[in-house]
Amino acid sequence: MNDNTAFRITDKGRSEIAAKPGLLKPGLKGLLAAVGSGATALSLRQKFPNAGDITTALKKLARDGYLETTPKAPPTRPAQAQAASPGGLDMSGLFAELPGEPPARQHHQAEDMTSATRQLKAGYQISIVNRPGKPLPARGGGNHTVLLIDGHKNEALEAAQVLMQAGFDVRSAATKAEIVQTLGQPPTPDLIVMDVDLPDAVGLDLLCKLHDHPELKSTPILVVTARAQREDVVAALAYGASGYLNKPVKTAILLRHVRDALGLA
Repeated sequence: MNDNTAFRITDKGRSEIAAKPGLLKPGLKGLLAAVGSGATALSLRQKFPNAGDITTALKKLARDGYLETTPKAPPTRPAQAQAASPGGLDMSGLFAELPGEPPARQHHQAEDMTSATRQLKAGYQISIVNRPGKPLPARGGGNHTVLLIDGHKNEALEAAQVLMQAGFDVRSAATKAEIVQTLGQPPTPDLIVMDVDLPDAVGLDLLCKLHDHPELKSTPILVVTARAQREDVVAALAYGASGYLNKPVKTAILLRHVRDALGLA
């Protein structure tokens, strides 16, 4: 095993995350959640530079049966040069062109949905989500897969933990390269939860491109962000968001909206 060895969580690992308090210390449980359906020591060290000896921790979790190794992950390349894995999406051109403006009809619909929304006061929560008419099937045939796109590491980790405890498969990404690489891995996510404040990408541009992609057109996208102006909500809905939540978001509310966006009971 080395820094490029890819790990994924096992059923035993999922059970440990769901257990309260469980056998592992909180830091190791957090690392399990960060690994999710696939990660390497190198990628985790880039996300959590102050986390200590991640390589040793991953090896121990694997020896104890909480993680298992997967085929070697491909080296990280610039986003424009990455291609899809077999069964994944080819997102190599995701950031190559500027997005178009949303149709006037979508903008009017967004205005109607937020007609009663003004600038938020402290403690007030925007909570908008469109629920499909019937439950959306999991594209991978097992658990539903949720892609978290968020540059705030602690918030992303907390969201990943609660979703995994609820039985979802979770992937995470923050940068352009990570987003393209993650979308290139099968199965295609069943739901995307994203912030619009990202390290190296314009969130609304990304939202528009994801919504317009033919393989993601029907994929619910929840925007979860600290932005709370009415124009921010209108813009997100007009560009294709299925729902909008402003941070800070309680984990129980996030989980409820994820289930609602997928049409689950």
